[in-house]
Amino acid sequence: MSDDLSALNLEDDFEKVLTSEDAARWVLKKAGPLEIWASMSPVSATQEVFQARLLWDIYPGQASSLKFRDPVTGRLDMPTAWPLVRGFRPQSLDACVNWCLEGFGLHPEWKTDPQYAWDPRGNVFLKVLRILQDELDHHFQGRYR
Repeated sequence: MSDDLSALNLEDDFEKVLTSEDAARWVLKKAGPLEIWASMSPVSATQEVFQARLLWDIYPGQASSLKFRDPVTGRLDMPTAWPLVRGFRPQSLDACVNWCLEGFGLHPEWKTDPQYAWDPRGNVFLKVLRILQDELDHHFQGRYR
């Protein structure tokens, strides 16, 4: 899939996400053709805002890279920008989950395991946002310090 087709697919899904009910909880910004910044908070700690950086090589065919941006500096290498939830490893600046590129890098066997393999069907941008929000709402243990 070409970069142009990936960008068009993501743009289409981005516009659909903006009209979803869930979007009221998020601040979304297109930072590049295949890069989105999504700011969100756990329901239990609305004062804590985390800015996820989602970056795709191929959309929707592959999972996005997931990093957390420091909203002041824009840096992606600050563990303190990360929430503590299941599978997140702020000290390694990655997440061991089957819905981000880094997780598939840590577990290449997931790519061929039907239980964990990436599913490119539907609006995968919305799917990733909903999974991330669910993790924040149900498994948030604070900000990494």
